[in-house]
Amino acid sequence: MFASNQFIFVLIGCISTVLLLLSCLRSFFPKQKFFPRPVITAFESQMFLRLKQAFPHYHILAQVAFSALITSEHYNIRSKFNRKVTDFVILDQEMRVIAVVELDDPSHIGKELEDQKRDRMLKEAGYRVQRYTQIPSIKQLQMDIR
Repeated sequence: MFASNQFIFVLIGCISTVLLLLSCLRSFFPKQKFFPRPVITAFESQMFLRLKQAFPHYHILAQVAFSALITSEHYNIRSKFNRKVTDFVILDQEMRVIAVVELDDPSHIGKELEDQKRDRMLKEAGYRVQRYTQIPSIKQLQMDIR
């Protein structure tokens, strides 16, 4: 009986020691820091397909950084658009921007002022900006973006 209790005590001690060592050594093993995520949402995916249908001869880009579209000589001005991304950019065959398309889902409610500032930046740079709250028909897109 004494040997049985002693064995259980040693076993619990060994298990505890292994768990303590594992928790201490875990910091030395690399942890995954980056994970994949979808490039666009399901709603944006539908819009992308609609844009492709409406403009089959144009290039449609999704999630384009403002810094790929506009620049400024002043660093403090660049910081205002540095981390902003537009939903879609439509390019013609010569890779010229035809329009910037923004799709406002319910997450944009209450951000209308911010959206206006974003639109002003793009328009000042010479881009046409079309903003939609719903996915328009092919005909509507073709009428809005010529």
